[in-house]
Parts: sequence; C-alpha cells; structure tokens
Amino acid sequence: MKAIHAISISTVTLIVVALLPLVSHAVTLGHTLAVISDLINGLIPIVLALTVLIFFWGLAMYLLDTGNAEKKEGGVRIMVMGVVAIFVMVSIWGIIGVLQQTFKVDQSKPIVPDPIEQKRSGNIF
Repeated sequence: MKAIHAISISTVTLIVVALLPLVSHAVTLGHTLAVISDLINGLIPIVLALTVLIFFWGLAMYLLDTGNAEKKEGGVRIMVMGVVAIFVMVSIWGIIGVLQQTFKVDQSKPIVPDPIEQKRSGNIF
C-alpha cells in the first residue's frame, strides 16, 4: 500500500513539474485556465485511444489463448473493463456537451469569476 501511495505522489509531482513551465508563462487566470483546458482537451482522445487499445489487447488474449482457460478469463475481464471505461468516458463527454449547450458555455472562452475579471480590467470597486 505504501508503495502505491509513493508511486502516486511521485507521479503527481512529476506531472506538476512537467506542466509548470506551461502554466508559469500564463499572464492571467483566464490564460492559465485556457492552457489547462487545452491540455485536458488534448489528453482526452489519447486516453480514449489507449482504452480502445486495452480492449483489443483483451480481445487478442481471448482469441489467441484458446487452450488456457485462465488467460481466456483474463482476456474477458480486460475486455469488460475496457468496455466499461469507454462507456464512462464517452458518457461523461456527452454529459459535458449537453451541459455546455444548456448553459451556453463556449469551449474557447473559460469562465472567470466576476471579482477576478473586474480586478483584471481595473474596475475592482
């Protein structure tokens, strides 16, 4: 358990250090949010493609290991997890799209709270 915790802390630290130069060049909060949004939007198709690849890995295990029941069962488990992961990701993607259409949120313009927007424009009071 401690090893998993140490790995997750080191992974998060590595990601933060790797992304720090991108965020440090941001001038405003709006620009920072736009950079983070662009990064997340770029990662979504990659994660979805990896999930599809994992599904096909399970399918290959199922089809190629016909003699070994244990490996066949492992392939089925991987395929089920892959299908569930794809379903969850596409569902969340769809829900976010519906919410964006409902509340008329434009993807290219991040939502910045009013006090921060007023401070940026100089009209704080």
